[in-house]
Amino acid sequence: MLAVILRVVPFLTDNTWPAGLLTIFEHGRQRHATFENLYYGSYDKLLNYCFGSDFTFYIAPQNLPADNSREAVDFILPLVVFNNNDQPVLIVEVKDDSWAQKAEFRYRADKQMRENYQLMLDDCPTPRLWGLSLLGTSMRVYCGDKDTYMITPPSMPHPQPIESFRRKF
Repeated sequence: MLAVILRVVPFLTDNTWPAGLLTIFEHGRQRHATFENLYYGSYDKLLNYCFGSDFTFYIAPQNLPADNSREAVDFILPLVVFNNNDQPVLIVEVKDDSWAQKAEFRYRADKQMRENYQLMLDDCPTPRLWGLSLLGTSMRVYCGDKDTYMITPPSMPHPQPIESFRRKF
């Protein structure tokens, strides 16, 4: 059984983060643009801060094979944390705030995370590959199990084409 305990940390008011990192996120939030990469640089900097500079891990955008499911409108390269043997240990998808507002966008973000797992889970050096789907400053945590190939949380089925997503999807 997998138990994840999350503690809500008010990022912008928490004084344990470096002031420069808080400034980078605040600038990102103030840019009222619809750019897909509104938070991309901010989260890249956060990951580099969290994983340190000792060369045990590195963060890089992962260029995934092209296919028809990655439409240009909703696609940006995921950030992947690799160990020093080029094996993935964390997948991070970054989207702007608008992705958290609509159920269809949340569904697409979930689908893209699961596609990342299909491509990277076998290469993970640990029993579990963790993932973060960051929609603006909202986050969903994923865990892929190498033994069972199960990804939690479980996926939600898409409604029939004549139906629409419910507001609370």
